[in-house]
Amino acid sequence: MSLYLRRMKENTSLPVDVKVLPEFLRELGTQVRFISLVTETEVEMRKTGNPFVGTIKVVRRNGLVNVNHSERPKRRMMEQGIENPVYIPGSTWYLHEKTQDGKIIPLCYSKKNPDVKYLQFFPHRSYDPQYLLNGVTLTEQEITIMKTFIPEKDWGSFKEPVITLKMVSIKSIKFRKINLSVLG
Repeated sequence: MSLYLRRMKENTSLPVDVKVLPEFLRELGTQVRFISLVTETEVEMRKTGNPFVGTIKVVRRNGLVNVNHSERPKRRMMEQGIENPVYIPGSTWYLHEKTQDGKIIPLCYSKKNPDVKYLQFFPHRSYDPQYLLNGVTLTEQEITIMKTFIPEKDWGSFKEPVITLKMVSIKSIKFRKINLSVLG
């Protein structure tokens, strides 16, 4: 049993190197679990004529890992009265790591670079987003303007959003009684 699983019974906070996060995610197994994260990511937006390129979003998020993203659209279709729904997932730029018995876990890696690890996360709620550009917090007016450069995402009528976060964007992760704070 790992240090993380032993400490799950205690209420503990551990400072860790980002290289340890994949090991922690492997140990969570395949059960659907609620987690809380603090992330720091660059905002994806159009670049042409955009004075806000390079804006960083720091946010606390709650959500689920190990959700079967192929079954959720089928359930939503059935809820809307479609009998015998068929959902065929599209191709992705990443692959899931799997357990020894072939079940997927929320740890993913890029098809182009298997050394780069990601967390697949089904978002539930985000709290207190802060937007920074060159280390300076954006004002509400600047945020409103900046958001005009962010393209709308079309998830379709049955699919719900899924976020795939680079390990280096995770600043802390909390699961049950374990809170890992990423160093650096």
